[in-house]
Amino acid sequence: MKTILISEWKTMTRQRSYYTFFILWVLVFSLLFLLEKTNSGISGFTNITGTILNIILYLLPLFMLITGSFSIANEMENGQWQLLSTYPVSLLSYLLGKCGGLFTAQTVIFTLSFGCSMGIGLIAGNAMTLGWLLKIYLFSILLIYTFIIFGLLIGTWVKTRWQAFTISVAMWFFLIMIWPTALITFLGLVPYPVIEPIMKMAMMLNPAEFLRIFFIVQWDSGSVFGQSYDSIVTLFHAGAGWLILSAYLAIYLVAFISLALLCLQRRRQ
Repeated sequence: MKTILISEWKTMTRQRSYYTFFILWVLVFSLLFLLEKTNSGISGFTNITGTILNIILYLLPLFMLITGSFSIANEMENGQWQLLSTYPVSLLSYLLGKCGGLFTAQTVIFTLSFGCSMGIGLIAGNAMTLGWLLKIYLFSILLIYTFIIFGLLIGTWVKTRWQAFTISVAMWFFLIMIWPTALITFLGLVPYPVIEPIMKMAMMLNPAEFLRIFFIVQWDSGSVFGQSYDSIVTLFHAGAGWLILSAYLAIYLVAFISLALLCLQRRRQ
């Protein structure tokens, strides 16, 4: 697993597109931080906070899905997977190594760009609280984590990079762009008593939605979700909220890696 992790790290850092992410995130966050220069300080859920979360939700999942799926689909397409299958490497070690390498590489480049943007904002005179910055940063890192794993699952299922790209974009479009519309349309077709349970179940199935709701609650703005989410808001705002988040991320990892293992086992057979 360690060998695959290091190999994936080296492969990522040698690609020009990897450093494009650094430039992109520096530009995006610097501009957003500078927008709030006229404010006395940023500490809660403001308009700029909502804008930053939306931009992160639009960009990060798409890039991570494509990156994760291409990592495996490229090896499937060029025959490297068949060669690797002849070595005494377990499928679990292969997947965890891939996941660890990709997550480390993307976290490092995002952390550097976020730090540079924060420095530019502070030099420009922005008053940003540490807690606010940490929540933005953690929200982004957890999005990287969840959608890298999702991308790896897609990569184990497809045969070519073109299929990986198509499915990644389709999943991003459904989970991020049209999720609220699709959910509202579906809820209009079911009896009223089951609407609330379905909404909560849908939140659990979409990691982007789960993380968005969780962190908005941490900014004491859970009231924007309405009465249907009152129990969720209370639960997330309690001391056990972070434990629930940790359990969700662990279950997410186990479930998606297990599905990816099944796909790879079928291919090896």
